[in-house]
Amino acid sequence: MDSLKDRAAANPYSGLILPTLLLLVAVLALLFRNGLLPGHTVFSNDGPLGTLSSHSHAVPYTFTGGWQDLNTLGYRESGALPNITYLMLWLLGPVLFSKLYAPVALLILGLGAWCFFRQLRFQPVACVAGALAATLNSGFFSAAAWGVAAHAITIGMNFLALAAVADTSPRLRWVRVAAAGAAVGMGVMEGADIGAIFSLYTAAFMMYQAWRAEGSRPANLVKGAVQVALVAVVAALVAAQTVIVLVATQIQGVAGTQQDLRTKEQRWDWATQWSLPKREALGLIIPGLFGYRMDTPALLPPSLQKAYSGGNYWGAVGRDPAWDRYFASGQQGQPPSGFLRFTGGGNYAGVLVVLVGLWATAQALRKKDSVFPLEQRRWIWFWSAVALISLLLAFGRFAPFYQFLYLLPYFSTIRNPAKFLHIVDYSLVILFAYGLHGLWQRHVVEAVPTQHGLVAAVKSWWRQVRGFDRRWTVVCLGSIGASVLGWLIYSSSREDVVRYLQTVRFDPATAEAIARFSVTQVAWFILTLVLAVALVTVLLSGAFAGPRSRWGAVLVGAFLIGDLGRANLPWIITWDYKQKYASNPIIDRLRQNPHEQRVAILPDWIGQVLQSPPELELIRDLYRIEWAQHHFLFYNIQSLDIVQLPRMPEDLLAFEQALQPKNMAEVPRLVPRRWQLTSTRYLLGPADYLGFLNQQVDAGQQRFRIAERFQIVPKPGIERPMRLDELTAVPATNGPFALFEFTGALPRAKLYTNWQVLTNDQAALERLADPAFDPLTTVLLAASPPGTPTTSTNLPPGTVSFVSYAPKDIVLKAEAGAPSVLLLNDRFEPNWKVYVDGRPEPLLRANFIMRAVYLPPGTHEVAFRFEPPYHGLCVSAAAVLLGVLLSAGLFVASRRQERGSSSPAPRDSSPSQPAAVKPRKL
Repeated sequence: MDSLKDRAAANPYSGLILPTLLLLVAVLALLFRNGLLPGHTVFSNDGPLGTLSSHSHAVPYTFTGGWQDLNTLGYRESGALPNITYLMLWLLGPVLFSKLYAPVALLILGLGAWCFFRQLRFQPVACVAGALAATLNSGFFSAAAWGVAAHAITIGMNFLALAAVADTSPRLRWVRVAAAGAAVGMGVMEGADIGAIFSLYTAAFMMYQAWRAEGSRPANLVKGAVQVALVAVVAALVAAQTVIVLVATQIQGVAGTQQDLRTKEQRWDWATQWSLPKREALGLIIPGLFGYRMDTPALLPPSLQKAYSGGNYWGAVGRDPAWDRYFASGQQGQPPSGFLRFTGGGNYAGVLVVLVGLWATAQALRKKDSVFPLEQRRWIWFWSAVALISLLLAFGRFAPFYQFLYLLPYFSTIRNPAKFLHIVDYSLVILFAYGLHGLWQRHVVEAVPTQHGLVAAVKSWWRQVRGFDRRWTVVCLGSIGASVLGWLIYSSSREDVVRYLQTVRFDPATAEAIARFSVTQVAWFILTLVLAVALVTVLLSGAFAGPRSRWGAVLVGAFLIGDLGRANLPWIITWDYKQKYASNPIIDRLRQNPHEQRVAILPDWIGQVLQSPPELELIRDLYRIEWAQHHFLFYNIQSLDIVQLPRMPEDLLAFEQALQPKNMAEVPRLVPRRWQLTSTRYLLGPADYLGFLNQQVDAGQQRFRIAERFQIVPKPGIERPMRLDELTAVPATNGPFALFEFTGALPRAKLYTNWQVLTNDQAALERLADPAFDPLTTVLLAASPPGTPTTSTNLPPGTVSFVSYAPKDIVLKAEAGAPSVLLLNDRFEPNWKVYVDGRPEPLLRANFIMRAVYLPPGTHEVAFRFEPPYHGLCVSAAAVLLGVLLSAGLFVASRRQERGSSSPAPRDSSPSQPAAVKPRKL
């Protein structure tokens, strides 16, 4: 027992990891409890359950490359990576992963922060509270709840990287640097450009560390640069697969990256659309001031909907800059078509977090009598500068600073200056931990315990305190007064706020609710500020010294959980996934052999031409928001429509533009041809459109018919539907909506004995759009099939059928009666390979964008397989394994060192007093 006590006294951090882990798990389980219930899951915009369940995202199937076959004509994706996210998906399966991904990612973030603060030898309360502040920071929390929990993992990995390099002792230094590189690389694998941005700050940390090291500064800088280079090399190896895939999918062959024809203004608008308006920086200390999500409170549990009524986001993040110019012109002309606002995340860091961080910065700026030693003061300067610079960059187009970063290579492609808010939050959490460590060290550990009650202790302290602590307290009280005055002014201006909200396209009732909610959030902020100032003041008074320190730690933790937890409630959305993904007869029909055809929604312009009543737009919203983004993925239904493809491949863009009508005269020539060439057999829309489709769109051929009429009704058990996911489709003889069948669509796979070679792509596109060209009898090839007859024939082509279908492995049986070209109406990509009777054959590009292969007469088994190079995967997997081994070795070495340093001293020795404890006078 004495040995355990001696170890705890020598190393107060060694036993805190388990309590910290349990605390974070308990808090996250409480917040995400509804999503953990049977039949429920956590909302995800970027990775919903439908996406996770689709065959195109199956793990481990996609470790060797990803191909998205459910949207448009197909395109390459990153596939599964050897990182934490895909390991979880592999082990847990789609349903359990969808429940646990966000909380586990936040747990990793919190533990990473704890490791960093522990490595800095902070007071235990600062380590635990810092972990809580990181886990519950709304910037990180809302991102995870939105569906990009990989960002939280990225930030956690960079905390671990800082922990690895924070120890500057020469023992195992290069091993720690290499481990830091592995953590940074894992962050890049998880967060892509977010990981790249954080890696730059980790490099800056290491260079500043080298700058401040003892010894020759030039030599230290060279050594620091070499260490940064090692981190970069290891990180590049770990993230090799990610980098290779990002280049292949986001740069090579992507419209606008090779030859950008946009103007300078258009490129700037595109890159800075998600900028932070300067006034919205107040969201760092006032949660909900500008609302939460755009659909708040519609998706919240009924128990929270009233409390968050009016919580719709009303700021300008995500606004197309064309809207700013439109408003500046007095709203003259046609309103822009881009987003007026679009966000799914918040910025709240916590009042106590910011207050203690400011206290740390103020203490660090003191020339004498600071609670921090010089080395810690310098690091506080560093993180304060990081926070300020990152905030200025986050303003993007709303401030003059980001334009200089935009000129540098790579940064013009980020498109989201608001991402730098993650760095601001990161820095604020670190400053908070520094501040709480200093507060606790000076005013709790080193303070003389008092016998007075808390109130009496504070009063006694106030009568005696002078200097910095008194001025700080007065400034805090003044900030409360200024906040109350600001709230009164804001409250009295509510009518002006309502008028502004109507200007930015909110209806009067919603505008009134939003204004009321925003004013209320300021009142909540004032109350939180009062409590935070009170807590810090009691800490400053020394009232928590001695036995009360435990209660002080509990109050700090409870404050963080209560404040940040309340602020994060609107971000947590849960789904009854069995109800959400429930099928219906229309979906059931489309999911039968879905690989044999595609489905699409009728274009919006038809409704504009026919001046259809607004209620008919319900099918459009249901299709685009629910069916295309969720049900089609869940049931593997292939759609021609693009759900999300921000970087359009050049060939796909050219194909779509060539078949896009510019006026009504071109509609009969181009619109049916597009559906024909893409095997789009089914279309959804109002049933009354049938006459227009046959008489105007497909004039003279009339190849449209109604396959089934239906109506949209509430799902079983829903009496008053409030959301689109509470609606479903049921067949109805006179239903207002219809599933149309376009009988002119080409089969998904077809044999041709007649082909035409056009090596000029523009000529091929023009030929495809030519009414004289018949896609049923002729296929266009970009090159002659090698070793084939010089001329094609008009003999019967034969038949082709599917043997099996998987997104990356399609097997067909072809019975060719003559030399033929087998056309597969899926997008051509060089990494697709084709095998005829087991032998590799040249993959042909047909009809400008599709895949094809030449077949001699006879019966053949034809396999199309997506086989991208996976050497990057091997490199990444090996580097990840190395990183794990290095980290495990460092952990074992640190535990051995702790056991050695915590061994009881010999009885005749005189161990030195800890630096924070003053010997008592005899």
